Amino acid sequence: MIVAALLMGLMVTTGASVVPEEVAEPVVISQTAFRPIDFVPDGWKLYDKTDGDLDGDGQPDAALIIQRNDPAGVISNPDGLGYDSYDANPRILLVAFQDEPGRYQLIGRSDLIIPDHDSPTIEDPYETMLIKDGKLHLNLQFFASAGSWSMFNRRFQFRWNGKAMALIGFDLSYVHRGSGETRRSSVNYLSGKRQDSTGTIGDGEPDWRWSKLPQGHRPVLGDIGNGFDFEG
Repeated sequence: MIVAALLMGLMVTTGASVVPEEVAEPVVISQTAFRPIDFVPDGWKLYDKTDGDLDGDGQPDAALIIQRNDPAGVISNPDGLGYDSYDANPRILLVAFQDEPGRYQLIGRSDLIIPDHDSPTIEDPYETMLIKDGKLHLNLQFFASAGSWSMFNRRFQFRWNGKAMALIGFDLSYVHRGSGETRRSSVNYLSGKRQDSTGTIGDGEPDWRWSKLPQGHRPVLGDIGNGFDFEG
């Protein structure tokens, strides 16, 4: 059973939103539910979901992405570049453990890690999410059809450490489509090491530079902030 003290830390407010600031309020999420879908509060909808055992007890746990269901956040762009319309409503990542059949406990939450789809000329920043081999994999992407030459992927791996969903792996791959500049990073929080490389598209194998992480640098899900800003 997850202790109540851990659950108190999950009540955080949402990040930037297309909804006017005066009507934006903290989103209250139930701490327990009979089904994962029951964590979705009024005024929100299920955006994506994946199942699998995250705490090693043989029970199927769940990770959900929910999105505010506000028509004001669906932006019409019929005459502009990019998509004719796009949903800029904010999203929240939730992680819930099934501690017994028919009972799920909320153990992790991030209101910020998934960036808003806030421009008609960018692809949805959210790419994929998967639970595999006891780990939660979350992949984000950036690609713009206009307004930016940059494109990149950020890939996160989380694992339950007995108290929180700890980040155990992070990978970044960046390309500037104009100059051909490339940048790669791969961070292993279990070994406390990272490798980084810079170059151009025409280079061969990356020239990796190894370094040690700062002592005690062990982020958990709630530490990440906006996934596009995270550098490891």
